[in-house]
Amino acid sequence: MLKTLICICTYKRNSSLLECIKSIKKLNRFNKNEIGILILDNTINNNSLKISKELKKTKLNIYHLNEKKRGIVNARNKCLQAANKFNPKYLAFIDDDVKLDKNWLNNNLLIINNYSADIVTGPQNYLKVKQNENLINYNELFEKKYNNKIKKVKWAATNNVFIRYKSIKLIPNLKFDKNLNKFGIGEDQLFFSTLSNLGLKILWSKKVKVFEKIHSHRNTSDWVKNRSFRLGILGHYIDIKLHGKILGYFLNYLKCFFYLFIFFLTIINPLAKVYKIKLLNSFFRFYGRLRGPFLFKKIGFYK
Repeated sequence: MLKTLICICTYKRNSSLLECIKSIKKLNRFNKNEIGILILDNTINNNSLKISKELKKTKLNIYHLNEKKRGIVNARNKCLQAANKFNPKYLAFIDDDVKLDKNWLNNNLLIINNYSADIVTGPQNYLKVKQNENLINYNELFEKKYNNKIKKVKWAATNNVFIRYKSIKLIPNLKFDKNLNKFGIGEDQLFFSTLSNLGLKILWSKKVKVFEKIHSHRNTSDWVKNRSFRLGILGHYIDIKLHGKILGYFLNYLKCFFYLFIFFLTIINPLAKVYKIKLLNSFFRFYGRLRGPFLFKKIGFYK
């Protein structure tokens, strides 16, 4: 039996995928007999199959699957199906564009066992490409930050999550929600929030970290507007799924006007760092929440 199965969903990112797998090989306590790497390719032409075949020659436990149906939810659900066959002790999800900290595995195992956790997650830190690089990471606007070294949280992101597999394998019909397939975000929030509501213990630790380069297309105001708007739209759906229609709609519009309040609060503080971007984020989170019930089914695939 595999001790740990690491799932990497990938879409046309072969070079970063290779870097990601190199970082897995550099993990402290890395044992190729105990760790399996599942590459789930979500392209029609199975873009990363050649890479998987080459990696297998290095005697890594590489497993390759292809999901031709477009969308991250389809890809993640195929990983869950595969995990059921492998039955690992631990199941992890990471993104194809991250590098793991060398102590990532050690720290996950320490926390999940010492604190009796079901799920462990941690931060995704910005990785400088050049020493003097001074890019602003707009993605930080959408990430939770905690001062605690270890904190109990309500959900985890699939860019960096480590799961005690026996805690989830017997939960009936456990899947990522296909209604969030086109968004490219949010499916993990609903999935792990549902597990949290079922009583599973999710811990965040700053020591369980991964690193990601800033993608140039994510360093624009258009990307912030698009992402904030989509988060607003899908937010109402997540609230309804977690709390029911009446409370869900109430929470949606409560949060809607909270973001409007943040928008006006930002207006009166023009010296704030990334002032324009914070304005865009709060306004489009508000507007997405406001229009969410009417636009949810009309949204197109995330680009």
